[in-house]
Amino acid sequence: MKHTYGRRIRGTAMALLATAVTISASAWGQTGEARKLGFMLPLTGNSAKLGQLMMEGATVAVEQINASGGVAGKPLALVVEDSQALSKPGIDAFRKLVDIDRVDTIITGWTAVVVATAPLADQSKTFLLSASTAAPALRGISPYFQSSWMFDDETIRLLLPYAKSELKVQRLAIIPVVNDLGVGLAKSVHSMWQKLGSKVVAEESVQVLETNFRSILLKVFESNPDAIYMTGSGKQTAQIIRQARDLGYKGVFLSYGAMEDPEMLAIGDRAERSFYSAPMYDPASPTAVSKRFVEGFQKKYGRLPNVHQANHYDLVYVYKTAVEGLVKQGKPVSGVNVRDYVLSNLTRYEGAAGKYQFNPKDGSVLRATALKTVKDGKFIKITDLN
Repeated sequence: MKHTYGRRIRGTAMALLATAVTISASAWGQTGEARKLGFMLPLTGNSAKLGQLMMEGATVAVEQINASGGVAGKPLALVVEDSQALSKPGIDAFRKLVDIDRVDTIITGWTAVVVATAPLADQSKTFLLSASTAAPALRGISPYFQSSWMFDDETIRLLLPYAKSELKVQRLAIIPVVNDLGVGLAKSVHSMWQKLGSKVVAEESVQVLETNFRSILLKVFESNPDAIYMTGSGKQTAQIIRQARDLGYKGVFLSYGAMEDPEMLAIGDRAERSFYSAPMYDPASPTAVSKRFVEGFQKKYGRLPNVHQANHYDLVYVYKTAVEGLVKQGKPVSGVNVRDYVLSNLTRYEGAAGKYQFNPKDGSVLRATALKTVKDGKFIKITDLN
């Protein structure tokens, strides 16, 4: 079978790609000497805006690393492929990065992509690092997979009690996406809501690429829900909320960290009364690593960074720390050794986005979690959930 490795990335995505792959060339002049770190996230498709934000954070990290001497004396090059957040493009991107570019570690994300590429990572012993996978189904999926984003069966146990006690939600409905993430989160919502003494009043599933939700919403509205929990991408979630508001729904929307997407802000005040759980992140943090990140990000992009950009900045530095540790120990840099170093020496890691506690047994992580909402065109923290 012939695999198509090419990607046609236009507009902002093309500009970001060009920036990332020329970082080591501009800083060092010889890209052939660079250490290569794979970056396999959506730069086109429904999740493109979020993927581009994540790449901004990673790009700032690579530029800072190269400006301060690189990784163990060599420049770092971010080798970028567009997964489109879909399994088949993800497989093609993975094979290109591993077979052609010879990377040992890949920053990736999205459940469909990780599910599709985890067996390939096992075979090739390529380490997968992710800050954008929330599906409980990924717990233990591969010894070569480590998440830095909490699986959202954990955050559901924090979010729903708040929704019931503080938002006064009594009648909860679910609109899950038909994929591993949607199925897993819907199951967790049912379980937690039952523990809180209630039953979900309605559940209507949607397809990953579905865009017209009128008939589904009308069915959900028949149960008169106070709140609707959704599991889709930021773009699809924004579409559902916009259409629901246009149909007159005044209730609450609940979700996980994917809601912190520019697509939500694009629907204006329709997004208000939307609440979600997300890892704690404060761009005003006084820690040295946070200041270095925020100052570098503002200098490059002229705005404050968000949690997604901070997460991916941190993943690049996790890789740098592991490689330098291996070189110091006289060990070769490989996917196996990078994984072993991270899971032996960096299980407790503090980065720009805060503190991470990695669990090498199942690829999960524990982090401080916040409740956030959309207000006046901004993502606003309401309270701590831990």
